[in-house]
Amino acid sequence: MTDFYITEDFPQSQIEFEKRFASEKACYQYLFKMKWPEGFVCPKCGHQSYWISAKHIYICRRFESHFSVTAGTIMHDTKKPITYWFKAMWWFTTRKSGLSAVNLQNLLALGCYGTAWAWLHKLRRCTIRNGREKLSGKVEVDEFYLGGKKPGKRGRGSTGKSIVLAAVERKGRKIGRIRLQVADDCSSDSLIPLIIENVEDGSQVITDGWKSYDSLGQDRYDHHQVFLSKSDDKYSALSGVHLIASLVNRLMLGTFHGRFEPKYLQNYLDEYVFRFNRRNSRNVGKKFMRIVQQVASSVQITCRQITKGIEIDLLPQN
Repeated sequence: MTDFYITEDFPQSQIEFEKRFASEKACYQYLFKMKWPEGFVCPKCGHQSYWISAKHIYICRRFESHFSVTAGTIMHDTKKPITYWFKAMWWFTTRKSGLSAVNLQNLLALGCYGTAWAWLHKLRRCTIRNGREKLSGKVEVDEFYLGGKKPGKRGRGSTGKSIVLAAVERKGRKIGRIRLQVADDCSSDSLIPLIIENVEDGSQVITDGWKSYDSLGQDRYDHHQVFLSKSDDKYSALSGVHLIASLVNRLMLGTFHGRFEPKYLQNYLDEYVFRFNRRNSRNVGKKFMRIVQQVASSVQITCRQITKGIEIDLLPQN
């Protein structure tokens, strides 16, 4: 698998995107640049000289080994034109509220809903790089719940809902980067490892008074607990995570109409984190470039693996 590189080559607008990637040749050339940013290197022998077949196969001149920029990625053995994939990646990254499978099916005039559904789930799994930088500085942490209305207990301990741990960087009054992780339950055994996975050691971590956070300890973090029952202003306490919880709930209700299977929820959350953490990008095309880079470095995943909810590391450690 190739390393992840950063280059600054992306369309500035949708008009530029449509002009630049109107042909399959242009799409393959862009993928080539993302896959081999420093030029072609044969994965088998290291030779750098190649020629291209009419079907966009790159052939090493030394041993005539064949390579495709889509082989072994989420686009492996795709039957649709690569221009369709590029349009899907553009809409996926540039629409503020995301894209549902019905939307994508209609936009690409796909005959099968399942194709649009599978494409979007593959793209969602390419939004989060392994080894990404952890949150740092001042970080608010809390859980919230997603799911339809169910009778019974509300809040912690409720049944029939999915638990999401939210971690939010605070930059003064502004929100920085975020992380969203599905939790099995509200116990310390579930919540503490997720915090450690997403928040840098030495950071100031602010939580509410829930007992599961007691074991977070001061040896790893500067841990502050806010007891909402004793607070004069319950709305300003942990306001960052409460805002993110509200925005995610609105997204799930608006774009996906509140319908999702819990086993796919992390994919939806990863997509939201990808988009939110890049909300201040000056150009929408930069988000498109990022997803193309990550798709070019991804590994193959089948529809069967997606429907079974099998977790696969699609992106390289970096």
